[in-house]
Amino acid sequence: MQNDAALQEEKAAAPSYPMPRVCPVDPPPQLAALRAGRAASRVTLWDGSEVWLVTSHAGARAVLGDRRFTAVTSAPGFPMLTPTSKLVRAAPHTASFIRMDDPDHSRLRSMLTRDFLARKAEEMRPVLREFLDGMLAELVAGERPVDLVAGLTTPVPSRVITLLFGVSEDRRDFIESRSAILIDRGYTPDQVAAARDELDGFLRELVESRVADPGTDLVSRLVIDQVRPGTLSVDELVPMCRLLLVAGHGTTTSQASLSLLSLATDPGLADALTKDEGLLPKAVEELLRFHSIVQNGLARAATEDVQLDDVTIRAGEGVVLSLSAGNRDERVFPSPDTLDPHRDARRHLAFGHGIHQCLGQWLAKVEIEEMLAAVLRWMPGVRLAVPFEELDFRHEVSSYGLGALPVTW
Repeated sequence: MQNDAALQEEKAAAPSYPMPRVCPVDPPPQLAALRAGRAASRVTLWDGSEVWLVTSHAGARAVLGDRRFTAVTSAPGFPMLTPTSKLVRAAPHTASFIRMDDPDHSRLRSMLTRDFLARKAEEMRPVLREFLDGMLAELVAGERPVDLVAGLTTPVPSRVITLLFGVSEDRRDFIESRSAILIDRGYTPDQVAAARDELDGFLRELVESRVADPGTDLVSRLVIDQVRPGTLSVDELVPMCRLLLVAGHGTTTSQASLSLLSLATDPGLADALTKDEGLLPKAVEELLRFHSIVQNGLARAATEDVQLDDVTIRAGEGVVLSLSAGNRDERVFPSPDTLDPHRDARRHLAFGHGIHQCLGQWLAKVEIEEMLAAVLRWMPGVRLAVPFEELDFRHEVSSYGLGALPVTW
């Protein structure tokens, strides 16, 4: 048997991942120490498996841009970041195209590209502004404090999704609740599978209704352009719709909640945006870099041996890319722990990189810009209504955010 010293040395060589945060708005400090070392470090996941962790900006871009790393969860060595990660491996038919490699990935993704171009996101801006003004008018007329998570950052993304899908408002609670379970590590695999199946059942009914009687929404367009000609099956469309629901709701909610937290706690940010609303797009890029909500990172597996600077990653070994660490890389972003709304942060990794880069990034940015602008219009001098230490940071959710954001103004 190994002695205690040997066991401690082995554990130190591959520390547990993810690591705990010290400050809730900063990545774990160990990540910066690892970034100063080799191109990749060995870490141990919850199930005892060891994988490579990449913490540099250049390293993350290199892996995400290299076709020798697969996004398919059934690949040998693919990291299971949470207990629920195994659900896709156990039921590959439920996987969306973000869990596929080309050519399947590009075939399915290309069917959606036109719907998520920058100009399409801009077309949503007036609609967003109108219902945001309605929501904020109602919030400021009520009692204080106001919870901006329940009152704003949760309903806005789900309302956008219901508009895109042509779904009635009365289904928003269902969509929000099931989507939230799918990204929450606090639920068991069985609970997550049940929520996924309920959501898929709802989406299958939606798709089949559009097959019978298409309208003008996104699902109808896919039915007309792809399902009817036979280039897309209903079984493929259902996971595609689920991806849009979950990614479009949970991630935007989390990023918006942390962005509004910065607005309420950073006088420099609020002052800069109040003086120059034209700074919003640049500030949102910086907020995306600074907060980096994909807290566990992205998982990949090597399909052949790859040399990553001074580290050889063997075929069948898993790799985890810490986007939050890459976005705090001082070689790319000087003074990376400072939130600077004037910074050119467009090289951030918040939406990933390469062929799997987030399809909905333009829409997400427009939503966050408009939420920030609306709060600035309706809640001048917005500030926290509780001590910072009492805030509910959602450490158990894959897209890191807040459970509540009580503010006054």
